[in-house]
Amino acid sequence: MNEVEQFLERNILNWQQESYVLAVSGGVDSMVLLEQFFQLQKKYPIIITVVHIHHHLRQESDDEEVMVREFCRKRNLSVEVYHWEEGSSQNSAIEEKARQFRYEKLKESQQKHHASYVVVAHHADDQAETVLMKLTRGSTLEGIAGMKPMRPFGKGYLIRPFLTVDKKALYEYASMHQILYSEDTTNQSVAYTRNRFRQEMIPLFKKENPKFNQKIQKFTTTLQEQQELIGTITYQWMEQALVELPNGWSWNKDNYLKQPIGLQKVILVEISKKIGGLLSTKNVSDIHKAILSDTSQLSLNLPKGWIFQKRYQQLFLVKKEVESIVYKEFRVEKFQTEDIVLSKDEIVSFTKEGGWEMMISCEDFPLTIRRRKSGDSLLLRSNQHQSLRRYCINEKIPKEEREKLWVVENAAKEIIAILGFRKPQSLSKMKETDKIRVFYRKEEVSTC
Repeated sequence: MNEVEQFLERNILNWQQESYVLAVSGGVDSMVLLEQFFQLQKKYPIIITVVHIHHHLRQESDDEEVMVREFCRKRNLSVEVYHWEEGSSQNSAIEEKARQFRYEKLKESQQKHHASYVVVAHHADDQAETVLMKLTRGSTLEGIAGMKPMRPFGKGYLIRPFLTVDKKALYEYASMHQILYSEDTTNQSVAYTRNRFRQEMIPLFKKENPKFNQKIQKFTTTLQEQQELIGTITYQWMEQALVELPNGWSWNKDNYLKQPIGLQKVILVEISKKIGGLLSTKNVSDIHKAILSDTSQLSLNLPKGWIFQKRYQQLFLVKKEVESIVYKEFRVEKFQTEDIVLSKDEIVSFTKEGGWEMMISCEDFPLTIRRRKSGDSLLLRSNQHQSLRRYCINEKIPKEEREKLWVVENAAKEIIAILGFRKPQSLSKMKETDKIRVFYRKEEVSTC
């Protein structure tokens, strides 16, 4: 039984009836992978599609494409070749861009052929290199735990049957079965980070312990098992505590801080996945420090327009909305039957009940309803004023709301009310006929 068959037997129910997309570069690992799948196809009704990516980064890439095509032709295997034409013109982040292109095309092929599984040939040496690189650079627990043998991918899964197999064993298999393969000459260049680990650092660890790869395997397996447990606890907490907003998510600070500190950081990482990617270790650390700080309100800018916000007892991860607050003011001479439209979602009405209600004295007319301005002060009681800024701080009005406030001025140009927050305070001794009811409504804008 070959290594691929052993892996499939352990991990996939009814694997003999499945369809597989194989990523084949032409290196020894992927060619051995292809050979072992071909041998399985002789015995079982599995469907194989070979995908080869021509990156246009090396002179030997043309020869590798020919070799893969010829291997498949002789065995009557379906092969698809994708060319990354932009590869030859890249001068920065080449490895990451090439990886993105590669996985994009694998996903396309998976979808086209309705394949449940995409197979890549990462082996035990690749795993060791990945773990050490993550440790050296700094990473989350998920990063340090290394590559998983199986993970969701597209509408199925990405699997790595060789993740416990040493590269030396793959060379031996290729030699024994006379499998042609290509050696990537760039693997010898220490200009690439992974190559420095491969050529200089990994050999030192193997010299110290010849079973270094197996130790890494046990280490990653343990971490991934613990991750699974932590993930279950985290998802349970998120289901109960996380509130979905139109532009992000919110959760209570005290509830969050009751969790163990390790779980708190995992929660931040899992929340960040909802915006399309992991937070860096520094992001998690900065957010956690912000939550623990004595500052009651703050914001942290995150990649791609996302921000973390702390607003007293509430925490937010939201998409930053660029909104220009245009100054406006409306003069109200007297009671009127028509609504005053302040903005697309805010209305003041003297006739339609519902929403936030206040009473205005007839003596206060004409009124001015306007946006707040710097230096505004609020009339608290007769001849008592407080700066609007201080009032907002004392009442814990979020910073985002402060810029959008509508204030109500009376005929004497004194601010007597803040729509939605503060009502006039000096009406208790007035006759009912001298009072006018005013309704302020703010509708939720649909994001559909």
